[in-house]
Amino acid sequence: MQRVTILVVEDNEAQRKIMEFNLSREGYAVLPAGTVGEAIALMEGQRPSVVITDVMLPDGNGIDLLEKLLRKDPGLSVIVITAYGTIRMAVDAIRKGAYDYLTKPYEKEELLISLRQALKARTAAGAQGEGRNELVGGSGAIKGIREVLRRVADSDVPVLITGESGTGKEVVARAIHRIGRRRDGPFVAVNCAAIPSDMLEAELFGYAKGSFTGALKDKPGRFESADRGTLFLDEIGSMAALLQPKLLRAIETGFIERLGSVHGKRIDARIISATNADLVGMMRQGAFREDLYYRLNVVGIHLPPLRERREDIPLLVDHFMGRYSPDKKISLTGEALEAIVGQPWYGNARELENFIRRLAVIKGMGTVTGRDVVALLPPLLPLRGFSADESMDEAEIRMIRSALDKTGSNIARAAKLLKIPRYKLVYRMKKYGIAPRARS
Repeated sequence: MQRVTILVVEDNEAQRKIMEFNLSREGYAVLPAGTVGEAIALMEGQRPSVVITDVMLPDGNGIDLLEKLLRKDPGLSVIVITAYGTIRMAVDAIRKGAYDYLTKPYEKEELLISLRQALKARTAAGAQGEGRNELVGGSGAIKGIREVLRRVADSDVPVLITGESGTGKEVVARAIHRIGRRRDGPFVAVNCAAIPSDMLEAELFGYAKGSFTGALKDKPGRFESADRGTLFLDEIGSMAALLQPKLLRAIETGFIERLGSVHGKRIDARIISATNADLVGMMRQGAFREDLYYRLNVVGIHLPPLRERREDIPLLVDHFMGRYSPDKKISLTGEALEAIVGQPWYGNARELENFIRRLAVIKGMGTVTGRDVVALLPPLLPLRGFSADESMDEAEIRMIRSALDKTGSNIARAAKLLKIPRYKLVYRMKKYGIAPRARS
């Protein structure tokens, strides 16, 4: 029976060896790495089920590594370990996709419990299959998008998907591929922002042997891999200006040339691209080619943020609960759901999914109340007027006091001004020891 593989990223050799020893005794296969670079290199040839990473690493930090790894494998479970146990760092890790976090020093059993839960969540997510790529929602916006998908799925016209990070742009791209005539072909996703500019050309178009130092053999690019299927170019706005003409030519002619080769090759790939950037503004500034924009944007689909389609949140909550608590051991009260719906979710569906996953792990079983939700929510008051010189807690205290001052210490009106539920404001006031000022 093949052993489950765990990638351990820890620059302290002694701690790394202890972790490797403990995990090996539990029957896991361990890939040890001491740096961000080593971890990424190991991921090129291996597919670990879980990554355990320290935050502070010699050539970067675990939060950045987390984002890079999730771009390569969105279903990967990542556990972050930090000796710098600030809630802000922990919240940042969870919001960016970490499955869990532990603070040093931690007990061996604590790590093993988190690891087992992470593996269970990954298995459950895998069992959901296409459910991970399902466009969930009943709002007018989502219904309209579904109608567009049905109309464009069987065509070959390029589609440009826009929207904030976490709104589900890749979900839409995969849905187009899944219901279209190319469904039996490959779906190849490229995150243009995750690949250094000087490497993106070779990644997209491939290269010929000897075209540069280290090119020891011919290598096909993502265009060739997507032949007779779909090529999804995510974060297209980050593509360097020098590469944009070659992409435009490939789309217009259907021919690509590997780096260092003079021989072209015809490729039949449908192009879907996505961005959270303002491409129109970038065109005005000369940072994005106008002809490329119109070539990509034959059909445009915009995904509105979750805060503009709150009626979809209960459906998404139910969808994610089914994924992370498939045995329905936990349930939400109406107050708990109201608290979730009332959040701004600046990270959109991705942030909501991470929250439900964390809720399922920490709560385990039983009924989730509004207080449970509030206790687990990160500090998410609106950040108007936020100063880089103050902490999140300081900003919240200042904003709460400002809202109370503006409303004459009327808690209900202050909560409305802050766009949060009243009980959440009461919770925050108790947390920070803020008493409403006596009315004169």
